[in-house]
Amino acid sequence: MIWGSDMNTRTKIKTAADALMTAALPVLMCYSLVGETAHEVVGIAMFGLFILHHALNFGWTKTLFKGRYPPKRIVGTVVNAAVLICMMGLMYSSLVISKHVFAWLKLGGAAVARTVHFLCAYRGLTLMSVHLGMHIPQLAARFGLKSKPLIWGLRVVSGAVAIVGIREFIKLRFADYMLGRVSFAFIDPTASAVLTMLGFLSVVMLFAYVGYLAETVIGKVGPAE
Repeated sequence: MIWGSDMNTRTKIKTAADALMTAALPVLMCYSLVGETAHEVVGIAMFGLFILHHALNFGWTKTLFKGRYPPKRIVGTVVNAAVLICMMGLMYSSLVISKHVFAWLKLGGAAVARTVHFLCAYRGLTLMSVHLGMHIPQLAARFGLKSKPLIWGLRVVSGAVAIVGIREFIKLRFADYMLGRVSFAFIDPTASAVLTMLGFLSVVMLFAYVGYLAETVIGKVGPAE
């Protein structure tokens, strides 16, 4: 079974929410292929899952100003703060530029909101992926992954997908979009939606792998407490 027998209901909900958010990322990035209405609906679901994620991890928030801050905790906190900023930018801009679900709000500032939405979307995907990667050891513990051959096998597979992600990162012009060099993302409308989503997913895996490696290296610099 995918759920460990010792995994409580709260942990199951957290894991399911994290998995759904990860799956939603490539769908949201394929805006022109899934359609405006679907994009907005999936986006609302993403925000709901994000709020649920924080509610379930409120214990971390309560300890934010307590205890020492070794390198590992500093990096983790900075990444989390950056993700929060991107999500807030996406929430604001989504309300402004919505053409369907929130069109009735008729908020002004669409030009600025589109730029904010665009930048936060691409930067947010990379940051959320890094955040995910930094928590891979915890995810492995949730599922009771202790077999070294299996763990190494997963590392090899993840590394292979990450290599594909490098190619897709270049092909999808992530650097240009993240730095604001281009103000509109072009996705070939004739391309397969599934293959395009898998391309974005490989970029997610790339940055998750970066986060995992960073967590491993930084964790050796000082104690995690």
